[in-house]
Amino acid sequence: MTDSALHVTVVAQQPLALGIASEVSFFTDSHPFVPGSVLRGALAAAWIADHGPPERGTGHVDQFRELFDGDIRYGPLFPTGSQREPLSVLHCKYPTTDACRTVAVDLAFNQAAGSCPACGRALEPSKGALTLPTDMTLHRRVRTSIEPTTGRAKDGELYATAAVPPGTTLTGTIHGVDPWLGQSRTLRLGGRRSVGGAAEYTATPAPADSLSLNPGDPLVIRLTSPAILVDVAGRPRLDPDPELDLQETVAMNGAWFRPLRWEGWHAASKLPKPAELCAAAGSTYRLTGEHQTLQQIGDRLLRDGIGLRRAEGFGVVEVADGPWRPRPRDPQPTAAPDTDIHGRLETLQKLKLDAPAQRWLIGALRGLQLEQYRQPARGAVTKPDLGPVLDELLTQPTAAGLSGRQREGIRAAVDGLSPDQLRDLTTLAMANLRTGQSKISAEGDSS
Repeated sequence: MTDSALHVTVVAQQPLALGIASEVSFFTDSHPFVPGSVLRGALAAAWIADHGPPERGTGHVDQFRELFDGDIRYGPLFPTGSQREPLSVLHCKYPTTDACRTVAVDLAFNQAAGSCPACGRALEPSKGALTLPTDMTLHRRVRTSIEPTTGRAKDGELYATAAVPPGTTLTGTIHGVDPWLGQSRTLRLGGRRSVGGAAEYTATPAPADSLSLNPGDPLVIRLTSPAILVDVAGRPRLDPDPELDLQETVAMNGAWFRPLRWEGWHAASKLPKPAELCAAAGSTYRLTGEHQTLQQIGDRLLRDGIGLRRAEGFGVVEVADGPWRPRPRDPQPTAAPDTDIHGRLETLQKLKLDAPAQRWLIGALRGLQLEQYRQPARGAVTKPDLGPVLDELLTQPTAAGLSGRQREGIRAAVDGLSPDQLRDLTTLAMANLRTGQSKISAEGDSS
């Protein structure tokens, strides 16, 4: 296996739809990161674009297999400033203060607490969530199917997809080096590549991870990507197999894991990949044994990973050198004082919207509320950019009759609102828009 690595940086130029398996509802969510299998597939597509399909007789088959079916492993790419919460951590179940939000009891290092040290309330286990930067939220794009005979939206065919927003920087590691992988290029990541997926890729040589374990310390390993673990009979399991993954002199005296079903798509054959039962990212295992043996196992896991399908980004491991702690939270912006809500309501009333447009406006305000509260971190108070969401809403057939002046007035009324202000504006609009409209119209006629 390889002892070298590449540090990879990807900057999204378009929305990245890194879709989770299709749901029954109209909405398909997205991973907030780039799985290693997606990075590997995008690089394979770029290689084929450069060299052509790796067919026998072309001399490229061995190079392609060495890059994408050999020892090189493609790790996941995470947004800059994000952090994965290990499953071995307990945190406050009802965090109400900053002190509560920073509580983290890591059971993998024998820390113990029966209640939150800050407020005395109960603790709950982590779910392995990926905490995103406070200024990042996934974009949601809504689409409808068009009836070809009428050019109108089809009834009952509304679709929405989430995507990592343009401008997001994601970083990670490719375990292994090759001159071709070190070249900067534009990749197409994820789905919906006809309207998105473009990202700028750069890679620079980096030293491989190394381990320095103190004598007497346990070896605590954490999964940074899902791992496909099996026993000697090939049956799935959620912790390392003592015979396949460890050594006889090593004991596992602590394991914190969650099951995860992982599906995928094989682009070359245009067929779905088999669903795998995985140990979720954030799963944590504590190993004890002889110091030299633990050192060897740690070095091997850092270098080679663990489990099956490691070339596709599964089984990436990190070694913890101490209890996990959350990163300090960025200062949160203070919401603007609520001084102009009635002025914004009056702006909407003066637009003289007819009844269908009023119904559309109320629905649009509710939709903007939902989008504004889709925050990646608990308790975050941010102002997402509602412009793209409003643009999508203004393309709905029910908004087709709005004039240019009315569209600009609606934009001005919702621009820069905090979640609380948007809630208040929606409530006032629902209660007063129609009566206020007639009142404003009457005042205008009398003048």
